[in-house]
Amino acid sequence: MQPKLGWKWVGVFCLVVALAAVGASGAPQEAAEKKDEAKDKKEKKEEGLPLKPERTLEFTTDEGTWLSLDVAPDGQTIVFELLGDLYTLPIEGGEAARVTSGMAFDSQPRYSPDGKLIVFVSDREGAENLWVAKADGTEPRQLSKEGQSRFISPTWTPDGEYVVVSRYPEFIWTFELWMYHLQGGSGVQITKAKPKPDTPVLEQHSAVGAVVSPDGRHLYYAKRVRSSFGDAFFRFPYWQIARREWVTGDEDVITNALGSAMRPLLSPDGTKLVYGTRYETQTGLRVRDLQTGEDHWLVYPVQRDDQESWRTRDLLPGYAFTPDSTEIVVSYGGKIHRVNLSTREARQVPFTAQVSQELGPRLHFPFRIEEGPVRARLIMHPSQSPDGKRLAFSALTHIYTMDLPGGAPRRVTSAEAREFQPAWSPDGKWLAYVSWSVEGGHVWKVRSDAASAPVRLTCTAAFYADPVWSPDGERIVLLRGSRPMRIESLNEFIGQPRIPLDLVWLPAAPAAGEGSDANLISPARGLGKPHFTHEKDRIYIYGLGFYAEGGGQGLVSLRFDGTDRREHVKVVGRGFFFHEEPVAAMDARLSPDGRWVLAHVQNQLYLAVVPLVGGPAPRINVNQAAVPVKKLTEVGADYFAWADDGKTLTWAVGASFFRQPLATVSFEGPEEEKKGA
Repeated sequence: MQPKLGWKWVGVFCLVVALAAVGASGAPQEAAEKKDEAKDKKEKKEEGLPLKPERTLEFTTDEGTWLSLDVAPDGQTIVFELLGDLYTLPIEGGEAARVTSGMAFDSQPRYSPDGKLIVFVSDREGAENLWVAKADGTEPRQLSKEGQSRFISPTWTPDGEYVVVSRYPEFIWTFELWMYHLQGGSGVQITKAKPKPDTPVLEQHSAVGAVVSPDGRHLYYAKRVRSSFGDAFFRFPYWQIARREWVTGDEDVITNALGSAMRPLLSPDGTKLVYGTRYETQTGLRVRDLQTGEDHWLVYPVQRDDQESWRTRDLLPGYAFTPDSTEIVVSYGGKIHRVNLSTREARQVPFTAQVSQELGPRLHFPFRIEEGPVRARLIMHPSQSPDGKRLAFSALTHIYTMDLPGGAPRRVTSAEAREFQPAWSPDGKWLAYVSWSVEGGHVWKVRSDAASAPVRLTCTAAFYADPVWSPDGERIVLLRGSRPMRIESLNEFIGQPRIPLDLVWLPAAPAAGEGSDANLISPARGLGKPHFTHEKDRIYIYGLGFYAEGGGQGLVSLRFDGTDRREHVKVVGRGFFFHEEPVAAMDARLSPDGRWVLAHVQNQLYLAVVPLVGGPAPRINVNQAAVPVKKLTEVGADYFAWADDGKTLTWAVGASFFRQPLATVSFEGPEEEKKGA
């Protein structure tokens, strides 16, 4: 079915070789080095992939998903990928012959211009690289030798001497074009992700799915024109087709498709350009006459494109022209089709493939769950009691307490509600916590010794989070959000704009019966978990820093009536793959005496001194700090808090709870041994 839409589109380097003479005295050393190098290569080759096959899965199929394919230059054979192996097939259909096998994942094959070779992507040496083999799959050899790169959609230059491929060496969504000579070498870079050293990450050049024009003058590829993250999340178009002059490097974007343009393919006679684009909820292929500029639908729909993912194998599977430029061979709907450019008629290329897939050991460990204790692999929101003798936490949707350091956990309620985020009262006699279900949640308190039934503190169901007691024990401060918005939100990060939250307080002892109305302190506007220092009437709360550069809102405080707002400190750290500038900490807590801050930066926990200065809030970069900073964790921290009135640092990762006296933290030399529970 064609959409009723008749769109028209207007549309040396220097090689320096240094030769050095080697004297007789250096010859033995050089020979030894070469011998060691040869030995290392032999050992690596013998070692191969560490995972060895232990079983084989065999079946016959006549369909497959995401079949990247190519047509031989003589027009008689199709090569395609299926379940990590490469197969060849007569162009009229029939029985497919497997030409590569084993546990490696081989994909994205392309015939050389003379049809004698195929290039493909494979991880058979443990990392993804380019490989070249004869057309029948024999004599495979590695073309690139990268350790951590990803390769997408290799293609040949018309002379058959180079392979052009999209490769990313550093960023998860920024692809550069490289070319590798058939006889070896480390590769020549064609496009750069950062044309200038200070190019922001979200503006960097990304190119995928390249194809070289038959005359060798141009390079066509899909160029990212909009970031698929941040403010532009899920707003099309992301990609358009760009044409690059091979000699000068000049680049022109030649499409303006509303649903993006991707996976360009040039006809062997150089007159037609086929590309994919999204229309409504499906993807189709359009064809453009490069001489007249006329542009129309060729086939719709085809395989749904992969624009919303991380593009592990391009935006669309590979497809190909027949040598006479009259048809394209393309896979969609699990089948292979030949589509005529003039009539737009598609006919199926039937095939069957005998799949024999080698597999590693079966990761199946059956065990019987008997009635009795269950080992929790994750504890949530652990909180040490004021006297340091007990720990409260949530696990498997219920609240537990245990004696420290090694007591047996026991539930503090027998309710069926899902219970989370326990918080100790200052005297250690009570625990406040929240419950949650699709009908809405409430705030509760219960005796920490489980001596009585829990008491509900709220009368209105809502989404409540992060309760904390005021130092005098009279109020409970927490965040409150709308129940419907929480259910409908796709974002789990509290404080993000998709779930507007309010900072509210409740009386810890309602005057009459169960439940009371929450009292508004202030709209949270991105602020996260509240906490207190020694001041009983000042609430400290951190502005969530998820992807925020420059420190975000930082740590602020305000009174119970929402007035006298102050900024105290901003904590940042080194950005990760798509943030090169420092990014704000995800959370930060001021110590009870106000002299220290615990900060959660890139999932690691840091302790820093808070400089007491007037004016704007000081900014602490944990990687380049002007004040003493200590990294406390190596494997990360899920939760953290101050304990013992600021004398102890606590954190948890997985099912492990750690605590360390502040006095033992050394800012120079090896870290003191931590005490775990």
